Amino acid sequence: MKISVIVTNWNGLNLLKKYLENVIVNSPEALEVILADDASEDGSLAYARQLQKKYSKLKIISHKKNVGFGNNTNDAVKKAKGDYVVLLNSDIDPHKNYIKNSLIHFKNSKVLGVGFAEVGNENYAKLFWKNGYLQFTRGLSTKAHISAWVSGGSSVIRRDYFLKLGGFDHVYEPFYFEDFDFGLRAWRSGYTMLWEPKSVVEHKHESTTSKFPKKFLIYVKERNHLISVLRNVTDKKLLFQNKIFSFLRVLSGPNYLKIILAAHRQIKKYSAPICSKERSDKEVLNLFEQ
Repeated sequence: MKISVIVTNWNGLNLLKKYLENVIVNSPEALEVILADDASEDGSLAYARQLQKKYSKLKIISHKKNVGFGNNTNDAVKKAKGDYVVLLNSDIDPHKNYIKNSLIHFKNSKVLGVGFAEVGNENYAKLFWKNGYLQFTRGLSTKAHISAWVSGGSSVIRRDYFLKLGGFDHVYEPFYFEDFDFGLRAWRSGYTMLWEPKSVVEHKHESTTSKFPKKFLIYVKERNHLISVLRNVTDKKLLFQNKIFSFLRVLSGPNYLKIILAAHRQIKKYSAPICSKERSDKEVLNLFEQ
């Protein structure tokens, strides 16, 4: 079982200094730990090159121009040598055996990804439909549990399945909802996503997205949430409900009209990844009602 670890980074030098070495030490199963750098300008690459002198399994993939989280991850997964790929944000500090405890689930050929348990957070995601949108709640369990998706910064995936489904959709650039969307496509295609409580990591929530203005982050979240519906839902009744509730949101505040228009512009820019339709929208939603 060949395993690669990918740590995505953008101007996260301080985070790399805190956590990257621990990622390497606590990932003995990995044949390589890849730093996927998205055109950092803060000395991240210089630090990683110094660390390479101590750890030969550390590899570096860098972009000359910023390509966004999804594209950066996709590129690294394509270049990874492992059959299974661990995806970590640069602010993740993994505990020992975090990889080992997740691998048992891949004996089931339908399992595409396993999410890690983040200390102090409710973790698995339960999907439902409300007010014209795909919604989710978080849950916590002492046993492995199905999850609507697994985090693109705290999980392990089958590399071939990930690439077969087209990886993260470029439409969500620069970030947010890539993993949510991928989870929907995985479930629609007949695969399974799980969360494993024994695969423990600490998410320090020091992400470099905090460098962006709060107003911009809210805008991107709202736009991409709408895109996730328009991109994935095919049930006519559900789409009609989305139109009604979107109209009501426009009436309550004109800013949402800008979000609707931006979502449609973004969708036109990128063709949708291939997704087989083994499960309908309602069949996927019903899985989380059990």
